[in-house]
Amino acid sequence: MRSLARRDQWLVVLVAIGLILRGYHNLRCPPVWHDEAAIVVNVLGLSFEEMFGPLIHAEAAPPLFLVAERLIVLVFGDGVLALRLLPILAAFGSLLLFAGTARRVLSPVAAVLAVGLFAVSDRLLWHSCEAKSYSLDVFWAAAASYWFVLTDGWSLWRRCLPAALVAPLAIWTSFPACFVAGGLLVGWFPAAVRSRSSGRAAFLSVAASVGVSFVVLAMGPVAAQRCGTMEACWERQFADWSRPWVVPVWAFMSTFEVARYCLLPVGQPMLIFAAIGAVVVRRTRTNGQSVVATLLIPIGLALLAALLHKYPYGGARVVVFAAPAVCLLGAAGVSVALPAVARRSRVAAAVLLGVVLFPGALAGWVLIDPWDRPAADAGAGYVLSHRAAGEPVLVNHWEYEYYMRTIPGEWRLWFGSFDSAELETSGRIWVVHTGQVDGSALPFVLPPGWVVTESRRYPQVAVFALARVPTGIAAR
Repeated sequence: MRSLARRDQWLVVLVAIGLILRGYHNLRCPPVWHDEAAIVVNVLGLSFEEMFGPLIHAEAAPPLFLVAERLIVLVFGDGVLALRLLPILAAFGSLLLFAGTARRVLSPVAAVLAVGLFAVSDRLLWHSCEAKSYSLDVFWAAAASYWFVLTDGWSLWRRCLPAALVAPLAIWTSFPACFVAGGLLVGWFPAAVRSRSSGRAAFLSVAASVGVSFVVLAMGPVAAQRCGTMEACWERQFADWSRPWVVPVWAFMSTFEVARYCLLPVGQPMLIFAAIGAVVVRRTRTNGQSVVATLLIPIGLALLAALLHKYPYGGARVVVFAAPAVCLLGAAGVSVALPAVARRSRVAAAVLLGVVLFPGALAGWVLIDPWDRPAADAGAGYVLSHRAAGEPVLVNHWEYEYYMRTIPGEWRLWFGSFDSAELETSGRIWVVHTGQVDGSALPFVLPPGWVVTESRRYPQVAVFALARVPTGIAAR
């Protein structure tokens, strides 16, 4: 009893740390970054109907996520905190749900370790403060495993009917929720086989709800959003069937990359412990085999989708939904492996402990030295506060479509060259460039007859004001 009380105390502390970290990073408002800006542009620029079709900038996003974001904007405005409200709420919820799952599935030591890893995961912290759907991916994965273990022992129809009702919402707000739902179906399948007709009917209702939602989504919005530009971005996350002999190696290495992404920078070795943890949970918990299936089947389905070139797989943000499984099973494996290693070598045990604790050190370091996002907000803010009406603004990244939204028609995406309309202006031309600029170098060729009158440098962002050389000076 004392160990359980201590476990619960530690869990409260770790959950509080995780909530504080997520809240802190959200409230410090890191600048909107490139892909996040593309989602924001779609949220602000499309009608509700258009959100179910192809998106601006060859972007992909679950349509109901976009709808929810737009509704939030209509209520709270289009500020950064409002746009990131849904992701941070999902991040809070996933941490609480994950802690509940770990408490029910793992030993006290393993539960504390699992919640600690989940609370300080660098990528989970990152995704909690961006206006994208990845926090919802993690939320639905954490919710599914929590619901599975919470309702263990309930009649099958009581477990399945709520899932059948929620499945469409989950799948239309999170693309990988269909994989997560597949894990639930596999986990419940043995009980469905043993169940009476009412339980089987409830199970089939979940299968039908998931199947119909997935097919309609895949044939509608997903098909509309998919394009060559998008696929080119994810080429390495698909199996290369032009060289079939490398596909098994790719699948093996990509699975390690999934774990690495979830627990930077030590996720790869954690996958080995997750394999051990799967065996531990399967052997030590009643219905452990179904619990493990619920956790791992979604990752396997994502791999299958990548083999079919339908969903990216590897060390990328689209697989962050695997974080609950990696943290839970990895902690279960470490809790068994660490004492065994310590009995043979204290040095090896210290190294292993250091690897396990490193994500916490990284989370602490990010508090001191936050993620290196281009300061698009600062660059845009300087221009907006210094430019005169009618002066054109040239930008090279999507972030400025958001930050320059108050001056529609007076800015445009620019790729390093000036056209005659811009050079005919009687005032200044503003250039905002995201990217590394060395020293006093210009990231463009200065047009004849023009000079740089102002410049400002921010992290990965440079601002330049260009003006025409006065005629008299030019003559001399």
